[in-house]
Order: sequence, then structure tokens, then C-alpha cells
Amino acid sequence: MTHFHLGSRFIATVFSLVALAWAGAGMEARAAVPLREHLSLDRGWKFHLGDEWPDALRLDKAGVSSGPAAPAFDAAAWRDVQLPHDWAVELPFDPAADRNHGYKALGAKYLGNSIAWYRRTFDLPKEDESKRIWLTFDGIYRDATVWINGWLVRRHESGYSPLREDITDVLNFDGTNTVAVRVDATKFEGWFYEGAGIYRHVWLEKTAPLAIAPDGIFVYSEFPKNVPVGPATIQLRTTLLNKHRTDTQAEVRWSIVAPDGRTTEAGVAKVAGIAAATSMEVSGQTKIGAPVLWSPEDPRLHTLVTTVSVGGQIVDRQETKFGIRTVAFDPNIGFLLNGQRYEIHGTCNHQDHAGVGVAIPDALQEFRVKKLKEFGCNAYRTAHNPPTPELLEVCDRLGLLVMNECRLLGSDSENLRKWEEQIRRDRNHASVVIWSIANEELAVHDTPQAARAALAMQDLVKCLDPTRPVTYAANEKNVFLGINSVIEVRGWNYHLGSHVDDYHAEHPLQPIVGTEQASVVGTRGIYTNDYNRGHVSAYDIVWPGWDTTAESWWTFFAERPWLSGAFVWTGFDYRGEPSPCNWPSISSHFGILDTCGFPKDSFYYYQSWWTTTPVLHLAPHWNWPGKEGQEILVQALSNCAEVELFLNGVSQGRQVMPRYSKLFWREVKYAPGTLSAKGYDQAGKIIVETKVETTGEAAQIVLTPDRSTIDADGQDVAVFTVAAVDAQGRVVPLAQNKVNFALTGAGKIIGVGNGDPNCHEPDVFVGPQARWSRSLFNGLAQIIVQSTREAGEIQLTASADGLTPSTTTVQIQPCTLRPSVP
Repeated sequence: MTHFHLGSRFIATVFSLVALAWAGAGMEARAAVPLREHLSLDRGWKFHLGDEWPDALRLDKAGVSSGPAAPAFDAAAWRDVQLPHDWAVELPFDPAADRNHGYKALGAKYLGNSIAWYRRTFDLPKEDESKRIWLTFDGIYRDATVWINGWLVRRHESGYSPLREDITDVLNFDGTNTVAVRVDATKFEGWFYEGAGIYRHVWLEKTAPLAIAPDGIFVYSEFPKNVPVGPATIQLRTTLLNKHRTDTQAEVRWSIVAPDGRTTEAGVAKVAGIAAATSMEVSGQTKIGAPVLWSPEDPRLHTLVTTVSVGGQIVDRQETKFGIRTVAFDPNIGFLLNGQRYEIHGTCNHQDHAGVGVAIPDALQEFRVKKLKEFGCNAYRTAHNPPTPELLEVCDRLGLLVMNECRLLGSDSENLRKWEEQIRRDRNHASVVIWSIANEELAVHDTPQAARAALAMQDLVKCLDPTRPVTYAANEKNVFLGINSVIEVRGWNYHLGSHVDDYHAEHPLQPIVGTEQASVVGTRGIYTNDYNRGHVSAYDIVWPGWDTTAESWWTFFAERPWLSGAFVWTGFDYRGEPSPCNWPSISSHFGILDTCGFPKDSFYYYQSWWTTTPVLHLAPHWNWPGKEGQEILVQALSNCAEVELFLNGVSQGRQVMPRYSKLFWREVKYAPGTLSAKGYDQAGKIIVETKVETTGEAAQIVLTPDRSTIDADGQDVAVFTVAAVDAQGRVVPLAQNKVNFALTGAGKIIGVGNGDPNCHEPDVFVGPQARWSRSLFNGLAQIIVQSTREAGEIQLTASADGLTPSTTTVQIQPCTLRPSVP
């Protein structure tokens, strides 16, 4: 049995010319050189902000585009950039600009800032003429027009779906080639900061004329009744694309490498003929006895090695990471991972970080995932669009479940094409456990038209990926109309209380998951509300009005296991949507972490109830000059059975900690010194202690990198925490000093931030003579440094007026470079 693939349609039929043979059968193929080359095209780009060439696109004749699209155009004076790149993060703030996009001077009112060009040249040798050459942009925001050597090859509106084209026919072999990209970010797709530019990776891929099709591998595991007991059946799917002008015979061979490195031959499929200019899916299966199961706690991965041979020579080979595990949503038990109930402790996140905007380096993706896991987060919702592949790779490797979300509801051919590309690209990732077809389509989601569109999207998932359920993030109450009436798993955004219980009682066969909850707001280190200044108290006692506190929503979900757990809005703060504030706030207050990844106090609430580690955290800080003798509200976030609070050694009382709660002492009169606490277990034994102290004035700047060594690959980054400390080395919680930075050695600064949602200082300083600086916000700031391709070291110095400076060294170690286009 084989499966043919032509376009997006699958045809299953008996095909007598295909024979399946298992390990050890048949003749071993000889390697043909070279095989597939997957090359980075991130380096060496020229960039120009503005669009002085309105006639660059020629629609009358082929290959005659003008302006920057023409190969002869001179872009020598343009700025050098390395991708990923977000030009919006470099733009100024403007109170007249769009609030939800962070008041950046971008959009229809700012045409000069909203259209830009990128150009790059590269050479191809004569021997590549026999290959197929593919160009892939993982993400361009947005409305991109791409030319190769003056030929228009693609117009692509989406700011989130990848752009891939076979550009072989318009290339110069044994010569120079020019890629030109016009990017128009005038229109927005979302209601949050989305950046602008080629903000994800770019790839050039060289293959044989007959090769594995783009995203043409699918591997997944099956167990009887979806319970992982005994051997796993591994389903193998490989789509071959024949670009020859004649029918071609081929052989596909699979092997699987276990997490411990052992390799097992998994099968061979011999295909007697693939018609010219068509594709075909070849299927096989094998079994693995007592396999290692993937989970967030033990994220061990297998590797499928797929080899394609023609005429006894290997013409293609790909390695695909995958995890063996089962997932399900049960209407009574909730989410099941590997046959066991598994509570989702998730967060929703946009692709946005301090300093770099949406152009997040791969190492920064890992930094962010690690920060989420610190407070017990085990799941990530890709709000509200397809993720970058590197994020999924990190989630696979470090162990984080993923809700993979589509940007838009729709059953039109273009939306379904993008949805299919997203599913095909991401379906091998162990971390992806559920697909989300859209978010809060409030104007239409109760209509029969929306129901039909949702069914079309859900059916496409089931055709392409039979292993994962489908949801829709519905912001409504007890409503069983439109999308909710047809979707497999009801997604629940906000609206708790009797609405949820009634819905579950009325529709007992439909599983439910909290697709978006909390929306708790707070500003790191701020403990009073001042909306005019953009400050929101971090006590977890303020919310925008459409939801509740962290304590309230989590208590509700934790007491109802059938709800499966939920995804908090949000893990990280992000630019835009500054609710409940407006200007001067330019970023959200929703995060458990701020835009830099510095914890807010709510971090410790979730850590208390999402981990088993003893937690005890006090808020606020204890620097309140001028408030001596006044009452200060003190909060303890803990999972201890009881907590006792002390001020300068005098007990302020001992309280029992209700489950899923937090404690307050409302009549603590401020006196400088030490606020401390002891946490007790059920037996009355002290298991954890903590304290906050009144610090002295800031005396020194301290730099702390997240890693002491990074790779000399021109991509890796070190993330430095910048702190002002007093003479005793304690972080000064009120410090707002402006810090200047100087870097020497094999690296460059790519961004700065401080987590202040009201800070209008630049995140990026452009130009070789740029002088980098950033003010501290409540004692902290962040600076991100990227390596070059030279081994050695970097020295970063931070200085501030009146404070002792600090210099820190990070080693830049030799490494194997990512294959790239010169």
C-alpha cells in the first residue's frame, strides 16, 4: 500500500510496483556526492529603509524588474545587516501611533518607516546546474515581494507562514545571483507588536532532481488503545518529489537511532516508477520494543534517518528528530500524556523580547524556554501564529508541550494552503500536542459559516496528522454554537464560574482545555497603581476586568481536573497591548516575566503551586524611605504549610497557607532593616527561609552573563543581567541609574532592555560608532551580546556615574559552523 501526494490531495491505492523489504534485504546503495545541502543565508544582506522605487515591480514582461529588484542596482551604500532582523524595534515611539503595536512609528501613517528593501548576492558553481535549488524564508513581516536576478518569484502577504520556492530555473550557474526582497509592513495582522522585516532565518537548499519533498517526512508512534504499554508501532511516511523530466525509479531506506545512540534498520521501500514532475508518498512501519517515552520531565528524542537512492546511488538523506509518546484529551480526566493524567501548566507567548524585538536569536529562544520552566511551566501556546521552527526544536529538546496555533480562521484555498504547510512542517515535533485553528474570532465564531470553516481546518489536520487533537481558543461563555459545536476540544478563554460547569454538564463528551487564562497585570517592583505613569501594582490584586487573579483562576482549574489545566496570558511581557494603561506605557503588563525575563512576584505564585520545590518569597522590597512607621502590605508566596513573618527579628504572626493561595500581613509598620520569613511543613519543621533587606545606596554595577562560554558561530548570544548593588552586594530595588556599555573582542551588542513597560530609550543603537546605554529599572537591566565567527573572548564593561564599573569576560569557543552560503 502506498500513498500518492499531488498538491494537497492524498490518494491511497494498491501499487504493485512497490515492494517493501525490511532490514537486511536488498542491495546497499552507494553514496553519491554531494547529497542535500541545507545552507544558511542569514549573513551578508544589505538593508534600506524606505521605498523610492515605486516601479520596481514590472508586470508586463518577465525578468525585467527595475530599481533594487534589478541585478545591476548598486546597493553598496546600503546598511549591512545580519538576519534575523527587525527594523521596527529600531524606530522611535510616537503617542499618535498604534497603541496595540507598542506606539512604534509604523503603519499607514508612517509610510517612510513601513516599507524597506533587502538585497544579497551569492555565487553558484557550474556543477550545481544539475540540482534543484530551493529558497526558504521562515518568516517575513510582512507583504513580501521576492525577486531572483530580476525575475519575480513570489508575492507573499503573510507575516508568519514560511515562503519557499524552487528558484532553479532563474539562477545563474557559474555566476552571481541577486536576491531582492521588498517588505511592506504598512498593514498589521495582529493586535500586538509584530515587528517588521526578515525576522526569521533564510535558507538555500540544494537537492538532487529526485529528492525528499519539502517537509516530506512524517514519523509517528502508535500503541493499542493509545496506551504506551509494550512495543510501539512506528509509522513511516516519506514523500518523494521527482523533478526529472522522465519517470524515475527510487528506493527509500529508513533507520532509527534511539536516544542512547543505538541504530535499528526500520525498512526499505522500492518504488518502480515515479512519474515526471509529480510527487509520491511511500509508507512503511516498524516496531520498537519498550521504547523510551518523551515527556517534559524526560525529553529524550529518537532520530529517523531517511535515505533515498536512485540507480544504486544515494541522492538524498535527512535526519528527523521525533519523540515516542501518546497524547489525548478526555472529557472527564483532562489531558493525558503517555496514558497518565498530566496537568497543563502553560503560558501563551508572542515572539518578542527586549532589545531584539521579534528577531530572536536561537540561543535566546532557549534562554526564554529555560526561564519559563523555572516556575514550573510545562506548556507553550504559540500565540497567535505559527512558531519559528527553532522554538519547537528547543521545546522538543528541553521538554515543553506546545499548542501550535494558526494565525487565522478560514477555509479559502490560501488559508488552507498555509495551514497545511504549518502542519506538515511541525507535525514531527514531539513537543506539539495539540493544534489550534484560531484565536477569538469574536465577530463570526458562533455562525454556521465559521463552523464549516473550522470543520475544514479540523478535517485537514486529521488528514495530515491523525495523532493530535484540535482546539479553538474561544472567548465566550456557555455557548454551543458555530465553532464550539464542531471543534474536537473546547478551548476556554476566561469566563470562569458557573459558565464552565454548566457547559461541561450540558456537553459531557467534549473535552475542555484552558486555552487562555489569567491576564493578571503587574509591573515588576511596583506596588502602587498609577495608570498615568503606566504603573500597575505587582501584588496580584489588579486585573483588567475580563478575568481574575492568578490565585482565583488557578484554584478554579486545579479543583476541576477535567479542565486539563490551562495557558496563562502571558509568560513574558511583550510590546503593545499595555492594558490597563495607555501612553506612556508601550508594552504589556501581563507577563509572569517582564520583557527581559526578570521575574515578577507572580512568578513565585506559580512556582509555589506548579513545582514541588519548597518556595518562600516575600513582597515588596524593603526600601521605603519616608514611610517609616506607615503600614506596608506584605505578601508571602509559598507552598509551605505555614509561614511566619518577622521584622527585625520580631514576629509579625504565623499563618496557615490555604492550598493554591498566598498570605498577606496588612499591618506591618515600616522600619528599615530586615523583613524575613520562615516556612514550615505539616510537622512544624522549618523547611525554607528567606529575607529582604533595606539596602544602602547603589555603589557598583554588576554584570552577570547567563553563560560563561558561547560558540564562535556568529549566531550564539550571551544574555547579561545588569544590576546596581550596594556596598554589601545587595541589589538596590529602586536604582534607576543610566548605565553605559563598552565591548571589546569577538562579539557585538545586539540589544538592550530593562523590562520597564514605560521606557522609551532605544533598544538598538545603529552604526559602528554607536554608544550603547540603558537605564536600570528597579535595579536591573539586560544587554544581549552576539558572538562573531572568531574564537577568543569578549569583555563587556558597564559604567554609571558615581558607581564602581564592572567588566566581565565571556569565552568564545571554536565550534562547527552552521553550513552557510558565502
